[in-house]
Amino acid sequence: MDLRKIFFIAACAASVLTSAQSECSDYWTGAQRSSDARFRTNGQSRGASVQVGKPTELNIIVYKGQDYHIAFAYDEKVLGDSIHVRLIEKVREANIKPSTDGSPSSITYADVRKVIWDNAEQGGSQDIEFTATSSKRMAIEVTAPGVSENGGKGKRSDRDIGCLGILIEHMPTPNIGF
Repeated sequence: MDLRKIFFIAACAASVLTSAQSECSDYWTGAQRSSDARFRTNGQSRGASVQVGKPTELNIIVYKGQDYHIAFAYDEKVLGDSIHVRLIEKVREANIKPSTDGSPSSITYADVRKVIWDNAEQGGSQDIEFTATSSKRMAIEVTAPGVSENGGKGKRSDRDIGCLGILIEHMPTPNIGF
């Protein structure tokens, strides 16, 4: 095959993938904003194409002294009428192995994932508000069940892809009390 044809085919494929991704990139703007006007849109808000049945993560950083509101917008025709969301704290923990022969101890590090909120335990809530008591790395994990062929819940096809938007809002934690 001619090198120009290969380049043309690759460019067309990249163009299709880019347009599909850009179609979803602003999907977060359709999510329900907080009713508290003090919240401001956070630059970590994102939109993306997601596959039915496959967990998708958005890694974020939350900062001490801030309140956060996180809400979701998604293509219900493809992803279903609700999504499963977990908020996961990512902590790097040291594992120190003492030496038995007098040489220095060895230290290894591992990322530990702690689920701190699961909407399945909160009646399927599609938004969350919380106060960050310390700065930390977190992941917003989303899984879309999809819709069945007859329109009910359940996975239709693992190849189905739909748009998902995650709106993140923040404000300084209000001083309350004495």
